Amino acid sequence: MLTKFQYATLAVIYGLAILVFAMLVYPAVTEESAKLVDLAQHKQQKEQLDIKLKEKLRIDREKQALVADIASLRNAVPKEANIDLLLIDLEKLAKEANVDLIGFETPGTEDVKETHKEMVEMLEDLKGKQAKAKPKDAKAAAAPVGAKPADVGSELGLKQIDKEVYVTGSYSSLVQFVRNIEAYERVMGVSHVVIANPKEEAKAETDKASERAKKLKLGQPVMCFLLSVYYLP
Repeated sequence: MLTKFQYATLAVIYGLAILVFAMLVYPAVTEESAKLVDLAQHKQQKEQLDIKLKEKLRIDREKQALVADIASLRNAVPKEANIDLLLIDLEKLAKEANVDLIGFETPGTEDVKETHKEMVEMLEDLKGKQAKAKPKDAKAAAAPVGAKPADVGSELGLKQIDKEVYVTGSYSSLVQFVRNIEAYERVMGVSHVVIANPKEEAKAETDKASERAKKLKLGQPVMCFLLSVYYLP
């Protein structure tokens, strides 16, 4: 039978063993806990970096799209008129549509006056309609008939050059040529379109398309229109 001294000795031995075990295990447990905390922090940092990386990629894509849009806009509305290059492109568009480009000219003074006259008539018609719609409004300000109407380019803050274009070909080819101009990368306007057929009987009032067809003795329809070319100021 064990004595009290022996019990005390065993208790001391077990206590020392437990103490040694705790001293050996505790640092490992503490280190493992620190590693777990560090791992959680690294995961959180990685998630934040992934979010920032995705945001940066999104911004880069938007920047590239913006640069592409700016480049497209510069091509659509260049800094200079570049009429020579435009004429080359028009010849290509005409060839693709199977029409012949027979004239690319600057409109004369009479054309400007005619355009001005048409604008004045439109303003007067509009004024008459407004007067009928509002008969009591006698103090309405009249439109300045003598003033030159502003062109589309000036309203948009762009410079504008007008050219008269003459082409000849079949009706379907003329339509295709206009569609090619609409699909052209550069912003342009088409107005005052006139188509004349030389085979038809001459009318009392002649137009430029008819005159050009008669002058060149053409057998196919001739189309004349005003081409407005825009460029940056």
